Amino acid sequence: MRVISVFDRKGTRWLLQALSPPPTVIVLLNRGRKSGRLYRTPVSILVEDRKRGEVVVGPMWSKNTDWYLNVVAGGLVEARVRGEAWQVEWRELDEAERRAAGAAFRHAHPVYSRIILRTLLRLNGLEGDATEAVVRALPMLSLRRVGS
Repeated sequence: MRVISVFDRKGTRWLLQALSPPPTVIVLLNRGRKSGRLYRTPVSILVEDRKRGEVVVGPMWSKNTDWYLNVVAGGLVEARVRGEAWQVEWRELDEAERRAAGAAFRHAHPVYSRIILRTLLRLNGLEGDATEAVVRALPMLSLRRVGS
C-alpha cells in the first residue's frame, strides 16, 4: 500500500491510473429497508456486458453492507450508469458466476484488483487464497436493464 501512496500524489496520479485504471462507478438509488428513505450509493462495476445491458456489482466491504441489504430486501429503485437512469432487475450470482466475474475483473484491472483482494481479505477476516476466499464469502449481484 505504501508504493501506491507514492504514486497517489499531485503530478504522479496519472501514472497510477495508467498502470491500472479504476473500474467504472454507478450510482444505485435504493430505499432503506427500515427507514424507507432513498439513498444514492456509488458502487464499482466489476463486470459489464453492454450488449445485454447488464452489470455485475458486489458489496466489497461486507455482505452486511446497508445498500446490499436494502437491495435484497426489495429496495432497488434504479441504477444510474454513466448519467443514464436504468430500471433494473437484479439477481444474485451463484459461485461459478462469481468466480467468472472475479476473473474478468482481475483481467481488466490487474494491479487494482490485487490491492482490493488483499484489503477485502483483511477487512472480512478471511483466510487462504484471496481470490477463492472472496468468491466464497462475498455475494455479487447482476443488474440487468429492463425496458428502455
